[in-house]
Amino acid sequence: MPAPSLTSLIDVVDEQNKPIGVVRRRDLFRLRANFRTVHVLIFNSRGEVLLQRLTWTKDREPGRWGSSAAGYLHAGEDYQDAAQRRLAEELGLTAPLTEVGVTCLHDDAVAQFAGVFTATADSPRSAAPAHLAEIAFRPLAVIDDDMAAHPDDYTETLRHVLAFWRQSARPAAFRDESLHAEPVSAT
Repeated sequence: MPAPSLTSLIDVVDEQNKPIGVVRRRDLFRLRANFRTVHVLIFNSRGEVLLQRLTWTKDREPGRWGSSAAGYLHAGEDYQDAAQRRLAEELGLTAPLTEVGVTCLHDDAVAQFAGVFTATADSPRSAAPAHLAEIAFRPLAVIDDDMAAHPDDYTETLRHVLAFWRQSARPAAFRDESLHAEPVSAT
């Protein structure tokens, strides 16, 4: 199943992330409809995280760095299936996923419920050149320093997803007590 297009149906969810209807993706923000997305953070064997830079032609956050793979869920699709779909569509990968959880953030005055997963891969490729300008593995400390110096180069959602990952499920191998994420409440 391909990524949701602007005319694809997307679940509308209530404040508890329960489906209450459907809407075309293009109408989400105009109707202020709460929705679901999925975000996968891919780590390589050195513990670096893969980031994707969105193309400059994207309607939302063009040219910014975001999660390794991300996207909207189709109506009726679950987070796990959407995560596997986005890995294949964006990076040509099939990989075991580890579920981190679901976090809620506000995106243009609507609730976005983001299912967050991690995976491990050393050699993904950009399988979606119309969507991804480039992909790159970076150490977490470098990402943190660059986000502080150039905050507009990163999506708000990536900042939220990384903070949620750090708070919720960050494996001991990745812990660095000198890095402090802002508290994020999971919904």
